[in-house]
Amino acid sequence: MKGYGENWKGGTIYSKLLLAKTRRVKKLQLKTFTSMMTKARVNTTSANKEIMLRSDHRLFSNMVLIAKSRQLDMRDALCHPLGPLPWSPANGDGTMKKTNKAALSLSLKKKVTAAENMPQQSAIIIDAMGIIQKLHGENRSFNELAAHILAAMLHTGQDCMRIDIVFDVYRQYSIKSAERANRGSQAGVVFNDIRPGHTIRNWRRLLACTDSKNKLITFLVESWKEATQRSKLRDKTVYVTCGEKCFKLTKDVHEEVGDLLCTQEEADTRMLLHAKHAVVKYSSVVLVTEDTDVFVIAVGLSTLINSSLFIRRGTSTRVRLVDITKVAGMLGNAVCTALLGLHPWTGCDTVSALSGQGKLKAVKLMTKNDHFLSAFSSLGTSWKLSSELFTVIEEFTCRLYCSGTKVETVNELRYEIFRAKQGNVESSQLPPCRDSLFQHTLRANYQAAIWRRSLIQLPDIPDQTDGHGWSRNVDASISIHWMTGSPAPDIVRALIACKCARYCVPQDCSCIINGLKCTAACKLQNCTNRPPDDDDLHCADESSDSNDDEFDDN
Repeated sequence: MKGYGENWKGGTIYSKLLLAKTRRVKKLQLKTFTSMMTKARVNTTSANKEIMLRSDHRLFSNMVLIAKSRQLDMRDALCHPLGPLPWSPANGDGTMKKTNKAALSLSLKKKVTAAENMPQQSAIIIDAMGIIQKLHGENRSFNELAAHILAAMLHTGQDCMRIDIVFDVYRQYSIKSAERANRGSQAGVVFNDIRPGHTIRNWRRLLACTDSKNKLITFLVESWKEATQRSKLRDKTVYVTCGEKCFKLTKDVHEEVGDLLCTQEEADTRMLLHAKHAVVKYSSVVLVTEDTDVFVIAVGLSTLINSSLFIRRGTSTRVRLVDITKVAGMLGNAVCTALLGLHPWTGCDTVSALSGQGKLKAVKLMTKNDHFLSAFSSLGTSWKLSSELFTVIEEFTCRLYCSGTKVETVNELRYEIFRAKQGNVESSQLPPCRDSLFQHTLRANYQAAIWRRSLIQLPDIPDQTDGHGWSRNVDASISIHWMTGSPAPDIVRALIACKCARYCVPQDCSCIINGLKCTAACKLQNCTNRPPDDDDLHCADESSDSNDDEFDDN
């Protein structure tokens, strides 16, 4: 007879109870007097913008209502971004909208069969920071790090007699400042002095700081110039950039190369200049990079480089070579030239994308229309954006958002989409208004112009804040100039009402954040942000006192 309490598997109920008792009890996060008194830290600026985004759909509903009783023309209202930022190219926190850049290069790669073996008599040009980002520098001294990085570069170019190591130039005020800040440059570790024997404790934070990267590059190049490091080159020749200069290193000597002195900021463009220099002695050139920007620039300029051009991608165990020359041949010269204009316009590291509009869709539309193809072939050929060129790009934008439309202006299309959806649409789903689209196209034209001049050593590049879509802040830093006009008509802007209880201060008040004066719709009636002799003519009704009247997009 089975023992008392025995279950069908033969184990006793008592043993199960004992097992449950010995299991680890999860730690409970009990409240204490200290934790209950602690106040959470909130970024009030971001919080205000999030509120504005959440209220976006209600804003349109409110506009429909007030249009019936006030002098509000919806066509006029939709000529404005209807927010502190244009929600098609911008996120609520002021950063740029992003798109899948890699989709374009993946689509182009499919047009040719990838190879695995390096071509004979080839030179290799390496995006140096792309290699360094993959290495582990933790707990190494800077001397050990220099030797480790050089070994990695020589391993990458082991099948080539010429190896070009190309670094970016990290300038304090650059059109890439916004992207670097988004990647965490402000949280980086600043090195005032890099000493050979110093051990690196936080490698990733070192690479996050632009100033520290400049010092690191200088240290690496000076270290590689030493005879002990040059002896590792054996029969290879290495060209390495440092700032605007370039040095040639062999096992015997090191010397500066005047032909590769360059004021280009990005390695993306400088790699093509090195490719042009290398084809004098080598029948083919291999670019080592994962960046889609370099892929597009190489395709666009391949006809100007009289050599076979390849891009090497993949991992150490599986390498693929994409024949850029064949890709360009299959696309045709017209499409290759136009891609140099379309790629930045649809989104890159320095220019935002347009919400919901991918690159492949834009390429397909462009290649089917010679008018659009010619327009993007012209984008970036001049530093000035002509009104005729922008008119064509505006028509392209309308067709991108609505393929069957006959509307040719984005302001009119915004109204038509709004009307068709009876106001049930968010701002980010509409094309940018004409003012915001023009600023966006200015930035794309500026970036395309830099790319088209990749083969020039000392290109004459104008200041980006001189009417090219960026502005200079009080501290001399660079920021995106999203729009020149008012964010909304006065009657719509009156719907914004702050909830400040005691004071209206710039970092908290939604009215000040949006560049507006407080009105009678605001909670505080005696703040310093109210206009003089405010007669409350633009005061919203009582229902507009809620947060629903703020601009938002979620």
